[in-house]
Amino acid sequence: MATRTDVVSGKTFDDEKGGFKIMHEGTWYYFTDIGNRNRFIGNPAKYLSPAEQKT
Repeated sequence: MATRTDVVSGKTFDDEKGGFKIMHEGTWYYFTDIGNRNRFIGNPAKYLSPAEQKT
């Protein structure tokens, strides 16, 4: 069991009870729902810190 943090909403959740993930530029990102996953896909830079953004 792992606790994850949704990078869009900032909420934490238990990944055994659900959630969504996507790999972006070699890193897995986790989401509480499909809507947040889709928002991230549409504009990853909006949700990543400058240190996480790859150029």
